[in-house]
Amino acid sequence: MRDHFNSDFQKSRSTPKLLAGAFLCVLATATAAADDVADVDDADASGATELAPVDVTSTPGASYISGASVAGKEVVNPREIPQSVSVITHKRIEEQALVTVADALNQVTGVTVISNDTTQSQYRVRGYSLGVSHDGIPAYNQLSGYQQLDLSIYERVEVLRGPSGLFQGTGEPGGTVNLVRKRAKKEFAASADLSAGSWDNYGLQADVTGSLNESGSVRARAVVSGVDRDYFYDRTHTRKKVGYGTVEWDITPVTTLSLAYIVQDAKTRAGIMGLPAWSTGELLGISRSTNVYPDWNNDEWKTQDYIAELTHRFDSGWKATAKVLRRDQDYYFKDGYPTTGVSPTQTLNYSRRVRDYDYKIDSVDVYLSGPFKLFGQEHRAVLGYNEETRLSSYKGANGSAVTGVPFGRPDLVPNFSVPYDLGSETEYKLSGVYGQLRLKIADPLTVIAGARVSDYRQRSHGISPGTPSGWTTSANKTNDEVTPYGGVVFDLNKQISLYASYSDIFIPQAQDKSGGGTLDPRIGAQYEIGSKGEFFGGKLNASIALFNLRDTNRAYEDPNNPGFYLNAGEVESKGWEAELVGSPVQGLDIQAGYTRLDTKYLKDRNNKNLPFTTWEPKHTFKLWGVYHFERAPLSGLNIGVGGQAVSGSKSGTGSSAIRKQGGYAVVNALVSYNINKNLSLALNANNIFDRTYYTRLGGLNTYNTYGEPRNFKLTLRTRF
Repeated sequence: MRDHFNSDFQKSRSTPKLLAGAFLCVLATATAAADDVADVDDADASGATELAPVDVTSTPGASYISGASVAGKEVVNPREIPQSVSVITHKRIEEQALVTVADALNQVTGVTVISNDTTQSQYRVRGYSLGVSHDGIPAYNQLSGYQQLDLSIYERVEVLRGPSGLFQGTGEPGGTVNLVRKRAKKEFAASADLSAGSWDNYGLQADVTGSLNESGSVRARAVVSGVDRDYFYDRTHTRKKVGYGTVEWDITPVTTLSLAYIVQDAKTRAGIMGLPAWSTGELLGISRSTNVYPDWNNDEWKTQDYIAELTHRFDSGWKATAKVLRRDQDYYFKDGYPTTGVSPTQTLNYSRRVRDYDYKIDSVDVYLSGPFKLFGQEHRAVLGYNEETRLSSYKGANGSAVTGVPFGRPDLVPNFSVPYDLGSETEYKLSGVYGQLRLKIADPLTVIAGARVSDYRQRSHGISPGTPSGWTTSANKTNDEVTPYGGVVFDLNKQISLYASYSDIFIPQAQDKSGGGTLDPRIGAQYEIGSKGEFFGGKLNASIALFNLRDTNRAYEDPNNPGFYLNAGEVESKGWEAELVGSPVQGLDIQAGYTRLDTKYLKDRNNKNLPFTTWEPKHTFKLWGVYHFERAPLSGLNIGVGGQAVSGSKSGTGSSAIRKQGGYAVVNALVSYNINKNLSLALNANNIFDRTYYTRLGGLNTYNTYGEPRNFKLTLRTRF
């Protein structure tokens, strides 16, 4: 891919290993006793003191507020989650005319979207990359650097900030995104959107659902969407097609089988990876329409998901769920790209390459969840196992370099054709058993405890047309790595709760230690405290959080043994966040969030006390609000405004941060009108003051990427 990116603490983890074993035993006992538990009704999403899962079945366009399953296996009120959680609902997606996962995540409190190229991005929170799950099925390292499926197939996007090792296993400690797909419904519904925007940006989306038999025991849903567009930079063009079909069958009144197939095919010509800088390091400061890449550059992504899910509901209130996901993703690109900054004579050198990647991911997630009674209180538990095998292979070749190309003349970089002579294959396998208890200690106090025991293995070998070789297992494998979790939620009253939590995640390492063996895994551990509240009968949610995240056990050069390393490096990420979402007055929907972030190398040979990440601003404020006029003479009119303001940022990390930009604000707006109950027309305007800014600051040769100039999109929507 193009841009994929203390000894004392480790000893302390031996205690959680013992606790984890005891915890899993207790959970197994609770599971066995579940048949004796009385039925429990699900709670409504606004019920802050209820522990039962929230049933999220509202129709599209209902609210900016939603339950979330990103912190567990059941949908619960975010107030019951002792970590920072944000949700971008279908209504928000529709009103802002969001198309891609990058569009949605760019609206989320605390998330920074960093452009990689025209087809994919990086996503960072609290100094680190985000992980991803698909309806709760974790997908290791499959968000940043990979093209995601478009939002047309998703009901909502959930984001948990901070380590999510309990259900994810391994990964960076920034957090995780859970992409929740649309489900088939009993009642018939259909919709269609047609859109046209700046730079010949055309889109189509159609969605239909309903029962296939009289009883409604068999339901189906189909979604198709497409994009045909140019961009604000010259010569780039994308065509993308998406298809989604799902069927749900109630085999019995208590057993449901769900099957789904998703396909997305995207082709981009003359895509960009940002601009180079001057060879002396300064940004070029040229037109945003500049494209320094040849016309023959080509990117092709094809993604196919095959999904099966079986759920059985017991009389006790417990559920057994099994989910299987197969993802086949092919990525082909052929390109010429700058390898130097622009020289004083205004020339560039180019490299040329072709790569054909093939990713096959097989995932399974099985778990039991439900209520049980103990000491006169009702509690909930989850016990499960998930496993993922990912096979990543590529073939390719490199063309000869092209030097001395005048800046602005990528047409002088010739296309090439050479036989493939490179090839390799890597297999990743992750598995783990996990458990979580939600214990109602007293009416106002809930304790959440969990643990996971994980295995990780990675192996690779050369394949034809490269030099074939036998499998070699990477030294960064881990066995029986324990990931603990703990949190408390205390209800001050029916409106406000206080919470505190500890969460962590591990990252395997392969560097050698002088005494033999390899380094222990890195540990990303976070302490978070905060408060969440519900007001106006649950129509408005508010939260504030203070967090401190320590990335320990990092590789540190051994001063007494050159060529070897110690588990001595450490990084700190700390700050606070606040979010407001919902409807404070009749007709107004709002979502606003502020993030303060400070990162620093605490122990590092070259960067001590320097910022760990400079890509993410210290201050970020995001806002979106829409007022829906409900009375004549303006009935049916909707006016929206929002945007984001950020402080300055730089490229890179530590001492490598060179290029920089000051703070900026981008303002967006919406005007829409409901012509009748079935038809509406909306005009979205983005960056209405045409602010020039960068979505990424990169190296001398690439990745200095402008944000979009002022642009508009007109959308005609029908609903039945």
